[in-house]
Amino acid sequence: MSHKSEKKQSGSEKLQKLKAIILLKKQKKRALKKLRRKEAGPNFSYQLFLYRQELRRAHSDFSYLRLSKAKINLTSQLIARNLVYGKPMSTVEELKELSREVQFKKRLAHQVERLQQFRQLGLTEMILNGKRMTL
Repeated sequence: MSHKSEKKQSGSEKLQKLKAIILLKKQKKRALKKLRRKEAGPNFSYQLFLYRQELRRAHSDFSYLRLSKAKINLTSQLIARNLVYGKPMSTVEELKELSREVQFKKRLAHQVERLQQFRQLGLTEMILNGKRMTL
């Protein structure tokens, strides 16, 4: 009889372990969803509003670095929106558009790095196309 009780225990233990694994997977999924929501930060329309405010400020206090950072935020939100919330990429044009957005974001990030290096060197203003720009 002890052999049967051991089988029952091992079966019930296996069932409990399986339930625990399923529970852990569900908790992990929930945690990942929360992280994705937290990473999003302000929504896209608010980011767009902030960028417009930056453009308005640009007439009096132009900062190319600040505007570039705002553009990076907008572009990354646009890419995330297209990947997560959008329909599946079905046409070649949609894939090309996504590729252009990613390339644009990379170029902006490279520009921001260069501008920060200029700032570290002590360069705070540049003249580009006859217009004085503050880094």
